[in-house]
Amino acid sequence: MFLRQSVLGLLVVLSALTVTFVLVRFSGDPTSIILPQEATEEQREVLRQQLGLNESLPAQYLTYLGNAAVGNFGRSYFDSEAVTSIVIRHLPNTLVLAGASLALACLFAIPLGVLAAVWRDGVIDRFVQVVAVTGASMPSFWVGLLLIQIFAVGLNLFPTYGTGSPAHLILPAITLAIYVFPSLARLTRSSMLEVLPQSYVMAARAKGMPEARVIGRTVLRNGMVPVLALLALEIGNLIGGAVLTETVFAWEGIGRLAITSIQRRDFPVVQGVVAYVAVGFVFVTMAAEIAIRLVNPKLRHK
Repeated sequence: MFLRQSVLGLLVVLSALTVTFVLVRFSGDPTSIILPQEATEEQREVLRQQLGLNESLPAQYLTYLGNAAVGNFGRSYFDSEAVTSIVIRHLPNTLVLAGASLALACLFAIPLGVLAAVWRDGVIDRFVQVVAVTGASMPSFWVGLLLIQIFAVGLNLFPTYGTGSPAHLILPAITLAIYVFPSLARLTRSSMLEVLPQSYVMAARAKGMPEARVIGRTVLRNGMVPVLALLALEIGNLIGGAVLTETVFAWEGIGRLAITSIQRRDFPVVQGVVAYVAVGFVFVTMAAEIAIRLVNPKLRHK
């Protein structure tokens, strides 16, 4: 199992690196941004040679893969700082934002999903479905702007933008949590509904086990397998949502770094960000696979 997951993970990372390499090369000539407009073609050619952009695309690609294999993603075109240092400086902010958002989403989505399943077609169930549909229909950047208008500008409760204090984290975290909540709540509900009619649940009730223990120990444990799988996928969605959220709130994370680097055509930084995100996503997916097998013993030998 571990070998298969490792091979698949390596293919995912390689595909991400390849697609990014091709896309950034077709985004335009970075010398047109680095050098002033009055620069001569000779000056641009000298800069391309210094940056290694005068070589053929296959040669650039092989050089890039060889360097990436040893963790060398080059240096930024604009300040010559190592890409690894730039990404590592911005990565903690994104991890804090993603972790806070995921924790906030789980805190509300999983309990509400369980209650919606236990009291199916009741008030809580209808409330969860309405909130899930509403949350899924609102773009994250629009939610962020709405929260800024209400809580930062209108009520002056939180900072409008930046990463200076824990207060700066609240609105971006809520924005991303709303982005994750719908799918997490709906899957928890549907997963619980599949487990509740099972014979082992009825057997637990027949033995006189308290209902809270039946739900918390038997139903929730068996119903969490697809939820754990979804949480692994939501890590990728959080990174994607963080790109817009970090831009709206001027949050100094890798999402905002990626947008800025794309606009500046800073190829090494863009490629480095994608590489780190791809590797992180693979590790999270593998960790989720292990967690699923620990929760469900039936899957341990598959």
